Amino acid sequence: MKYPTTRFGEIEIAEDKILSFPEGLYGFENESGFTLLPFDPNIDCPLEWMQSLTTPRLAFVVTDPLLFHPDYRWTLTAEEKRQLEIKAGDEIATRVIVTIPEVYTQMTANFIAPLIINLDKRRVKQVVLTTVEYDTRHFLLPEEARKSGAPV
Repeated sequence: MKYPTTRFGEIEIAEDKILSFPEGLYGFENESGFTLLPFDPNIDCPLEWMQSLTTPRLAFVVTDPLLFHPDYRWTLTAEEKRQLEIKAGDEIATRVIVTIPEVYTQMTANFIAPLIINLDKRRVKQVVLTTVEYDTRHFLLPEEARKSGAPV
């Protein structure tokens, strides 16, 4: 199916690439369909675009938090597992929403509210963690890279 976007023009998305957010995202409760697109299709990049399929101008930069913090952990309640329709053997992915400021080495991600994706069912839920070890503005790059402003 074809979808209009402001960043990418009209895109064609196969049904198996559509992610369903039954409850939407916090602050965007009416947005229920998204797809993941390469940040830049010409380079290998750990960032992706999460493009809304109902609002052409709405897209978030996301990434897998494990690429930046391999010790990142979360747990789901029984109700969250039910909402995601998780069954034994389902493949699960995690994404976090990234904020990229003018000085990109200062980019942060919301580690408190990850997006948990049941890849087998293509269902996604944004969960809120109740841990104090993460932040809504968790730096992705090491301190030395942030101080120097140098690319990593």
